[in-house]
Parts: sequence; C-alpha cells; structure tokens
Amino acid sequence: MPEGSTVRRLLVALAVIPLLAVPGAVHADGGLGGGTPTGPPGGGGTTPQASSPPQQAQIADCTVYASGTGMGSSCARGGGNNQTLRERFAGDEFVPCQYSDPPPWIEVPENPNPGEGRYLLKQCIEDINWDTYAGGRDMHLTISLEWVPNDADITPPDNPLMTFLWRRVTGDDTALPVPMMRPEPSTVPVVGYPTFFTFAWVDPESGQPVSEGDFAGTPLGAPYREVRLERPGGDLHMVAEATEIVIDPHQTDMEPITCTPDELVYEEGASVADQPSDCQITFTRSSATARTFADEDAPALPQVYLSAYPLTVTVRWRITYGIGSPTRELGNGFEMTATQALPVQEVQAPNEPPIVLY
Repeated sequence: MPEGSTVRRLLVALAVIPLLAVPGAVHADGGLGGGTPTGPPGGGGTTPQASSPPQQAQIADCTVYASGTGMGSSCARGGGNNQTLRERFAGDEFVPCQYSDPPPWIEVPENPNPGEGRYLLKQCIEDINWDTYAGGRDMHLTISLEWVPNDADITPPDNPLMTFLWRRVTGDDTALPVPMMRPEPSTVPVVGYPTFFTFAWVDPESGQPVSEGDFAGTPLGAPYREVRLERPGGDLHMVAEATEIVIDPHQTDMEPITCTPDELVYEEGASVADQPSDCQITFTRSSATARTFADEDAPALPQVYLSAYPLTVTVRWRITYGIGSPTRELGNGFEMTATQALPVQEVQAPNEPPIVLY
C-alpha cells in the first residue's frame, strides 16, 4: 500500500464490520437476557455483513479456529469458571454499543446539524449466547460511523458484565482487518472516468489500521494479521493473508472485478495509462439509477442512501498455523464480505462543486 496518499480521504459512509470473538455470548436492551441491541437514534443505521462459518482444528494441546471475520486459539489450562454468563452476571445491565470520537485519519461526512449532534464511531457487541461461559463463537463486533444527538445518553454502564465481555473481544482472538474503501482519484467517482480502488485495513475493535509483520508502519494497514499464543514447548502462531479482493457493484450490466492485494494501489498524479494497477471500474451512469439496475444479489441499503451503488467487497483469506511458525492451512480458505454505499455522480459544470451523498 503506498504511503503517499495515506489519509487524505476515506469513504466510511456506512461500513458495518463484524468480527469473531472468543469461544464461548447477547442481544440485550437493558439487563442480562434477550432483546435486541439498542443505542441512541442516529442517521446511519447498519449494513449486514457476511462471512465464512467458523472452522477449527487441533494442534498439540491447543485448538485453533477462524471464520471470515476473525481467528483465535485456546490451549488447555487448568481451573476456570463453569458458570454461564446468565448465572454469573444475573442482574447486571448490559448495553451493547459504545461510542467514541472517530480516529483523526477518518474523514467524516459533513455534519448536517452541527449544533444538534456529531458523528461518532459506534461499536456494538452482538449475537452473544448468554448460556455459555464466554459469549459463544458467534459473538462479534460491528462498527459504523453514526450521527448522534448531543443530548443522547451514550455513557455505558460500569459493571463486571460489561468489563468481562469487552475484554473478551480484545482477548486471544484477533479480528481480521476490514476493508474501508477509498475510491481514487475522487472520493465520489465520476461517470465515464476510471475509478481505481484502494483500501484502509482497519481493526474493527480499535478503529485503527492493522500494520503487522512486513507491513509494520504502513499508514493505512494491510490485509495481513498475526496471532501468537505463548505455550510450553513453543509458541502457537497463526497468520491470515488476503489472496484476492472482489469488488462487485451489483448491477445487471456490470461485472465484478477481482484484484490481488498488491494491485490495490493508486499513484496520485499519474495518468490512467500510467497507473501501476488495473484494479478499476468505469461507471457508465450515476448512482441515481443504481437501485433500478441492481442485480438479484444486490444487498439492500438504508433509505438514507437515496443515490448509491450497493457495492460489496469480498476478501478471500488464507489462514495458516503451527507451533513456532505457520506450517498448516486451516480449512480451505475464508471469505469476508462488507457492503459499502458508493455514490457516483455525473460530470459537474466547472463552477459547481461536486455533490457528495452520505
């Protein structure tokens, strides 16, 4: 990923990102138990995601597991608590979402009512199984950029249940980096001009780029992640590497494109012919008619996006593991699919600014 254009702009208009949590948990609207996640009213909503189901394998005294959103491991240890979440934390209030200021490298949409609210990064723990010790294998985190009223109460409760679950999300399991699309050369593509695709690769728990291994220090991160777990006789090591990225505008007359990670680059200032990558799409019409021409697999977008392509980004991951160094492949590959709204505009008159729809 080139360092030149780094954080100039980033379309995060509604990327909702799930990540696999550790083994073992909830939808709640108040106390411990059922219900649906709640949070302050906002203008964002959420976009469903899809990923490969979890798979696991045994190596020595450890179990390794992964899905299209995260990976982790657990090694045999003595002791432990056999009580379920419902038994241990009965009566504790649980609020699934937490809010924080967006990282400085994310360019937020223009605030429609700056005196009444602001955009915040919203993170929610979802699909918890209360009848397990740690939350269940389906527990995951979603992240979105949401407009929140100034008078909304977004202070999370401070109790043992909240502390336990949020620590589980940041435990041995590691979320795979999520692609945050960066169209080039314009945040909002123009009809008839090639649009290239680069990405920031973000940890959904921290909201920061994932830069590990050979990619350490890369400003926008890379589709690469490692997990190391200390154990007697040699550390357990897991590595996830993206092999392909499929970008699909979901239009009946447009084909998806498949790119390798090293093709997701853009050289600012270079002509189309001189770009080092061919990872590009030329849109033949604005997004005003994207719903009309959507194919049968097109994901639904919230009504807030009156004009946007329902674009999906599918990342194909290869995950390897071993004692000391990764030597075996887990499963037969994993897929993560994220939906991102992409507005596309007609060419504007020279004296008119481009219209950006979020």
